[in-house]
Amino acid sequence: MKNYIIITFLLILIIFTSLVKTSTRDLEAKIFTNEEEIKLLSDKKELMLLEHNYLSSPERLYELKNSLFNENLIPLDLKRFIFLKNHE
Repeated sequence: MKNYIIITFLLILIIFTSLVKTSTRDLEAKIFTNEEEIKLLSDKKELMLLEHNYLSSPERLYELKNSLFNENLIPLDLKRFIFLKNHE
């Protein structure tokens, strides 16, 4: 009788251990996936911040205007525009 109790107890421990290992493996897979997504998003964030900082500084915008547009740019008056409507 004593041997049956010990064998039953050992089988229960083996089953419990396998269930815990399986759930731990699933959690580790989810954690790894989330960490990879976080790395990708942080890289994307850094690129977006770099682009924003590079293009949004007034000095940089002025340099781009001078290098891309050789002629003088003049502001346009909205009152001088004529809006045409399409009547069908």
